[in-house]
Amino acid sequence: MKVNKSHERFLAFLQENERTSKTFTKAELIDATGWKESTFKTYLNKGQLSDFLSEISSGIYEASNSLSLSLIEFSKKLSQSKHRRGLGHNCKSKLAKALLRKSRDNMLLALELYNRPSLENRMDGFVMCFCTAWEQLLKAMIIELNGEQAIFRKEKKNGLKETISLRDSINIIFNTGNKVRANLERIVFFRDQAVHLLMPEIQGIASRLFQSGVLNYSSKFEDFSEQPFLSTSHTGMISLVGDFKYPPVSVLQTNYGDVANEILNLAESLTEEVQNIDDIEFAIPLNVKLVFAKDGEDGQAITLAKAEDGMAGLRKALILHKPIDREKSHPYLEGAAIKRVNQRLAEQYSPESLDKILVARCKKTRKPTLNQHCFRAIIDKIKVKNSNNEHHHKNNNPELHYYSENLIELLVEKIGNIQNFVANAKISYKPRKNTKQE
Repeated sequence: MKVNKSHERFLAFLQENERTSKTFTKAELIDATGWKESTFKTYLNKGQLSDFLSEISSGIYEASNSLSLSLIEFSKKLSQSKHRRGLGHNCKSKLAKALLRKSRDNMLLALELYNRPSLENRMDGFVMCFCTAWEQLLKAMIIELNGEQAIFRKEKKNGLKETISLRDSINIIFNTGNKVRANLERIVFFRDQAVHLLMPEIQGIASRLFQSGVLNYSSKFEDFSEQPFLSTSHTGMISLVGDFKYPPVSVLQTNYGDVANEILNLAESLTEEVQNIDDIEFAIPLNVKLVFAKDGEDGQAITLAKAEDGMAGLRKALILHKPIDREKSHPYLEGAAIKRVNQRLAEQYSPESLDKILVARCKKTRKPTLNQHCFRAIIDKIKVKNSNNEHHHKNNNPELHYYSENLIELLVEKIGNIQNFVANAKISYKPRKNTKQE
């Protein structure tokens, strides 16, 4: 195989810097390889350098994963399709990249264990690997948000550094009331406090939580890594089970002795919880029969949802028309919504960052804040008040406008991630006169 000379120079440059633990600049890399700056940018923006480069600060890089590669192996990796992206291509931290890879491997192992019917303890293995995969994914996300030190506890006397727990990580990433969080916390409970109750007899109900948990993970993984957790050729991750009946208590007592009642109580409480929450992000609902295809009038199969469509496809297949409890779906009037957005921003961003993304200042504290005028400008910009939807609900008599937790999440994301979002919204905002707003 003929190897590109610039690839040879690039590998030598990477190996020398990795061997000596030296950092380097973009200019030094370009000078060593003989590339044009546009060539470097193309490789970098396509994610093709993510396996070998990590940006540890603005414009400063360090090398990794190059010492064990031969020139031919390295050139093949670099010369693959320009659509190839190394996993973690959008992560600055090497530790975050490593955690992301380990997370995917552990979730794959969880699925492989669960789908081995010969294993009696497959639920135990699934729960352990599932929780480890989530913990590694969340910690990778936390590192990219707050830096590597954010996942470590204070150093102990023996000099060892311990990382924060999975429960701590959940608190950092998810809001209270989030259904994905509820699903994950329930499975963490299995791992920490109820592993002795994970018997085959509760698999019918537990598998519904597991299936939702895997779909939730897949969505979060793709949102963060910008790559699918599984390729579209890998379908049917965990097979859904149908309706099931609890075995008689006498049978459970024969098999498990005094713990039989606990097993039965767990199954019954899970069933009640799934019915009450009734959300596919928590568990596949019990009162819904999933149909992925049916025969049309002409006898042809009509596809309703595809396995590779994940949670989004499943939501389309689970459209239920039922009365909406506005108090649960859209609990916030304008003032409460503004207060909630400010709370969320304060939780996620430092005062210095808030100073850059917010333009208003609190009259009392002079701290950056989202005020009523900012809020109304943003609502006008994203046009959620044009109809009743997942973000907004209008009550006609009296006329009141209510907002959902989904809107809070949307605003926090846009304010934090879109440059000058609030300022630009205020510039384009033209409030209508004599219009009551709540």
